[in-house]
Amino acid sequence: MIYDKIKQVRHKKLMIAAAVLLIIFATISVMETITEPSGYIRPDYAMTDISTLLEKENFSEDDYKELFYQTGLGKTAIDEILKNENGTDEILRFQENFFRDNKVLCEQIGIITSQESIVNREGSLIYGFELAPYKNGYVLITKATHSLGWRHGHAAIITDAENDETLEAVILGSNTALQNINKWRIYPSFMMLKLKDTSQEVPDEIAKFAKNNLNHIPYGLTVGLTESKNPDPENIHTTQCSHLVWYPFMRFGYDTDSDGSWLVTPKDIANSHLFEVVQIYGVDPQKIWP
Repeated sequence: MIYDKIKQVRHKKLMIAAAVLLIIFATISVMETITEPSGYIRPDYAMTDISTLLEKENFSEDDYKELFYQTGLGKTAIDEILKNENGTDEILRFQENFFRDNKVLCEQIGIITSQESIVNREGSLIYGFELAPYKNGYVLITKATHSLGWRHGHAAIITDAENDETLEAVILGSNTALQNINKWRIYPSFMMLKLKDTSQEVPDEIAKFAKNNLNHIPYGLTVGLTESKNPDPENIHTTQCSHLVWYPFMRFGYDTDSDGSWLVTPKDIANSHLFEVVQIYGVDPQKIWP
C-alpha cells in the first residue's frame, strides 16, 4: 500500500514536471513566432525612378536622403560607388535588391537561439544583396538572431577589408574567430556602420587592435556583470558579439554603447550617435533599430 502511494506521488510529480516543461516550451515557441516577423522589413513605400537623380554632379542633403530610402546606401557608400565607371548601374542594382521580397527561413542554431536567413524557393541559403564598399573598422549588425523571444541580433567588426575578413563572437560555447564577410549577405536584416568625422587611420588602428587582442577569446554572456566591461587587454577572459565590437572602440576613446548599461547589445551599437550608416538592408531607413 505504501509502495503504491509512493509510486502515485512520483507519477504525479513527473506529470507536473512534464506539464511545466510543455508550458515553457509552448511559451517559448509562441514568443519566437511573435518575434520573428519583427526582424526584417521590405519598404512599404513605392520604388521610384532615381536614374535622373543619379545624373546630377552634386547631391543635396535631400538627394542623399532620397537615395538612402531607395537603396539603403548612405552618403559614404553613394559617393564611393559613383567613382566607378558603372557606378550608376551598380546603385540601381542596390535599389532592386532593397525592394526585393525575400523568402526567409528561421532555424535553430543553438539550444535557445534561432537565426533567420534568406533562402530560395527550394529552401537553400542564398545571398540576398550586395555589400557596399567597406573598410577596416567598419561595423556589421543584423537583427536576424533571437533567443527566448528576445531579438538580440549579432555584431562584428571588419578587421581586414582587403581579404573580406571579420572578427566575431559567433555563439556560446565557441571562441571568437575570423570569419568571411560574405556570410552577412544571407541575413534578411543588415547594417553597416562607420565612425563619423574621422580619417581612415583611426578605424584601421581599431581593427588592428581588435584582431591582435580579441581573437580566440571564449564566449561569455556575463562580461560587464561578473567581470569588468572595460579591462586591460591582458585581462579579457570572455566576450560576446557586441562587446567584442564595443571594446576596441572604447579603448580608443569611443564609447559606442548608446545606453551605457553593463550589457552592450547590437541594438545599443546600432543607435550610437558616433556612427554613420554606410548601408542598411531589410531595415527601416527612418529608424534602423527603434
